Amino acid sequence: MTPNPIEQLDVPLADVELQIAVLRASQTRHAALGNEDEVVADGDAIYMLLHPELCSTDADYPGWIPGGTR
Repeated sequence: MTPNPIEQLDVPLADVELQIAVLRASQTRHAALGNEDEVVADGDAIYMLLHPELCSTDADYPGWIPGGTR
């Protein structure tokens, strides 16, 4: 099997921006309801979307080839 180029595995920026907008709206709703745990969870998800480099490193997945066989 030929590995996929990383460009085919990436999520389009517009999709990431939409996900962030949905999470921010959710965070606002939860804040209005006093649901602090959900506010924090939404904030964590937003942070991970804005900083994917902090979610893992190459050392976490040694030898991993995007689109490669399992």
